[in-house]
Amino acid sequence: MATSSARKKRKKNMLSKFCSPSHLIGLRIFLFICQANRSARGERKESRIGNGDSVVPILCTRRGDRKESRVGNGGCNILDKIPPVLSAKRSDRKESRTLNGATHIADNISPADSSRLMLGIRERAASRQIQHMALVTANGSKPITESIAVALRRIVFGECPAPIKTEYFMRGPGLVFREAERDLGYALRVSHAAGLPITNSLMMAIQTHILRILLFDVRPVRVYQPDPLKPSFSMQQEALCTAITDIIWKAGGSQYGVLCLPHPTHTHVEESDLFNADGVTEKLNLLECHNREELQYFVRRNLFLFQQDPGPALILLIYSAVLSRRIEMIAEDMGARWISATNSFHTSLVNYSGEISFSVINLFLGGRASPYLYNGTHYHEDKDNAMIAEPGIHLRSPIGLLIWMRNEEKTASYKLGSRLKTPIYPIWLIVASEQSGVLFSDDRDLLRDYRSEIRFQLHYYTSTQNQLTPAVLLIRTRMLLEVPEEEVSLPMLDKVIRTKWSGARVTWNGLTPFF
Repeated sequence: MATSSARKKRKKNMLSKFCSPSHLIGLRIFLFICQANRSARGERKESRIGNGDSVVPILCTRRGDRKESRVGNGGCNILDKIPPVLSAKRSDRKESRTLNGATHIADNISPADSSRLMLGIRERAASRQIQHMALVTANGSKPITESIAVALRRIVFGECPAPIKTEYFMRGPGLVFREAERDLGYALRVSHAAGLPITNSLMMAIQTHILRILLFDVRPVRVYQPDPLKPSFSMQQEALCTAITDIIWKAGGSQYGVLCLPHPTHTHVEESDLFNADGVTEKLNLLECHNREELQYFVRRNLFLFQQDPGPALILLIYSAVLSRRIEMIAEDMGARWISATNSFHTSLVNYSGEISFSVINLFLGGRASPYLYNGTHYHEDKDNAMIAEPGIHLRSPIGLLIWMRNEEKTASYKLGSRLKTPIYPIWLIVASEQSGVLFSDDRDLLRDYRSEIRFQLHYYTSTQNQLTPAVLLIRTRMLLEVPEEEVSLPMLDKVIRTKWSGARVTWNGLTPFF
């Protein structure tokens, strides 16, 4: 006892020697608080392992104490009743479902339950569309009127009322990508094997804009992706949103855009002698945007409407581009004349037969609905000796176009000009008879230096369902043919490529040529 008191006295003398009285008071207060905390922690621990009462444990600050509370004296811990969190790996989730003999909920779903589940999904999608439409309506959209609906149908299809082809409306192809972060992840999936030639070509026209954005767009993207040809899901969605916005905004002269969105429940135009319903036109809400960022915002919020497959994606984009360009300007671009006897235009953007129309293709590529492919404006005399202007391509196009129409003579009759053959970006929409595809290079300098065009590679993607792997072609333009050209049976794509690079040799790198 004496030894202990002597030790305390020596410690007190040392503290008083090196510390001032005020420091001593602070130190004593600190030690008192620490001792009180240790006492309180012991009481909380005893409350968890007390007399077997089912008390919900209070988590303390020490990890070790929390671990002991979970494995105490057989007590039921609340954490044991929480179901496990699903693992990120599919294999782990499968093992977790079958580990203790439990079956997955999907294994017990009957066909009737499955149909009810799909109905619920559709109802939620409709609810989401109503919410977005409420947002659009709150921001100044207007329901379509009968006069606008009739004018749209007449300029796009030539006449109204007219027979309805569902492939142009609710049964058209959706803008859906292939699997993200895989080969061909940049490509839109063509789900309609027997799609109309014009719908396939428009799908590929949208594809050219997507490739331009993924490969060469200088605007910042939201998600970093090292390989633009294997984009992530976020990049796919952002590229599609930007492509749709660019087509509409370009048609409006980069100053104005109209976004057409169908209302999920309301019909704004009733059938009459002037209009017959098609399932889309009569339900449209028209949203006018004078700011590109605003337009892109609403496109992004309603992107799911363009990804319904089958769905109205193409007709919504056509209508939006037409109203952005304005109907009277579209008629002037095409040189369309109104025929009063038949209440129709003598020409239209799209025809019901589904044949290729360069008016709507040019509208998607460059923002003008010219049916002609040559440079500048050509003039010819009509039957009254009056000069008629036929405007072609006025500026170098951002996206190129190459065509092949069965033979050289017919192909030459289209007078394809250099402003489409040599675009700003090395991306070409390919139209060969009734088939379409995209030819592109990831080298921006390909069209800037003629030496780059001696030996180079081009990627090809077709609008058919046949392509499962990337196709990379080797093009050589300064190599003599070993066999006379007229004796060589060339694949169709090789003929298309030679309309741009005369005499070029195309190597398919082990692939069987296709189109």
